[in-house]
Amino acid sequence: MAATLQAGLDPDARAVLDLMEASGRPPLHLLSVEEARAAIRMSLETLGKPPPPVREADLWADGPRGPVPLRLYRPMQVPDDAPLPAMLYFHGGGWMTGDLAYGAWFCASLAERAGIAMLSVDYRLAPEHPFPAGLEDCMAALRHARRDAAALGIDAGRIAVGGDSAGGNLAAACALWARDEGLPLSAQILIYPVTDLVEEHESYRRNADGFGLTADMMRWFRTAYRNGADPADWRMSPLRAPRLEGVAPAWVLTCGFDPLCGEGDAYADRLAAAGVPVKHIRHADQIHGFLMWPKMMRASDRALSGMARELRARLFA
Repeated sequence: MAATLQAGLDPDARAVLDLMEASGRPPLHLLSVEEARAAIRMSLETLGKPPPPVREADLWADGPRGPVPLRLYRPMQVPDDAPLPAMLYFHGGGWMTGDLAYGAWFCASLAERAGIAMLSVDYRLAPEHPFPAGLEDCMAALRHARRDAAALGIDAGRIAVGGDSAGGNLAAACALWARDEGLPLSAQILIYPVTDLVEEHESYRRNADGFGLTADMMRWFRTAYRNGADPADWRMSPLRAPRLEGVAPAWVLTCGFDPLCGEGDAYADRLAAAGVPVKHIRHADQIHGFLMWPKMMRASDRALSGMARELRARLFA
C-alpha cells in the first residue's frame, strides 16, 4: 500500500514521503557512493533547520589510523572554562554517508536544551573503511574525551554516548566496549538503532518499502560495512553480545514504520532483562530518520525535548 494511504502514519511523515517521491531521486542503493552521500546532504538541507547559536570548535582525536575530526558544541550562556557533562554523538547514514554537518542542528539544539557539551565524531566511512574502522574511531574519541576532559571543558565523570541509525549501532557498541574497558558512562542514547546484522527482523518485511529507508537500502549499507566480517560479532551486532549486564542506562527510540523497528525493540527488551535501566520510546506512527527533519516533522521537536530531559536527569543527577 502506498505510504500516503497507510493507516496510522503521521501526516507529517506522509508529506515528507510524498516530497521524496516527487523528487524523482532513485533509491540510495541504486546510486554510487558519492551520489548517495550527496543525496543525504541534500535531504538534510531540504528538511533540516539551521542550528541555534552555540559555541563551536573543530578539534581532533588521535585515532588508530590518524586524526579523527571532532566538533565541540557548548551552550552560549556557559563560560568556556566551566566543565560540562557531555554526550559524544555518532551520526547516522548507514556507516557510508554523513559527516560533521549531518549532526549540526541536532548537536547544537541538544547542547542548548540539555545544557551540556556535545562532541560530534567524524568517523571513517565504508566502503573505503569498513568495520571496525568507524567503531575504532568512535572509541578513540571517547578515550580522548575522558583523557583530555579538562582541556575540552568536559566533566570526565559525566559522559554519555549516542547516535541515530548506524550511529546508534556505534553508540551501543561503544557502550559495551566502554563497560569492558572500565570506562564508566552515564547514558547511551540509541535513536532507531541498528543492533543486529545477523537476522532481518519482522519489521524488515512489514516495512520493506514505501517508508523512506527500505530493506534493500539497509542490505546495501550492511554489506558495505560488514565487508565479509562475522555479523555475529557484538561490535557489529550489539544484540548478539553474550551479556548486557552493567552497560550504561539506555534511552531507546524506535519507529513503527521503520525496517529497524524490530531489532531496536529487541535490544531495549534485552537491556531491560539484563537489569539495565531503560526508557523505551516507541513512535508507532513515525518513519526512520524523522528526528533529523525538523522543518517538516513536528514530532522531531518533541523527541528532542524528551531526549534533553533524559540527558539532564542522567548527567546532572
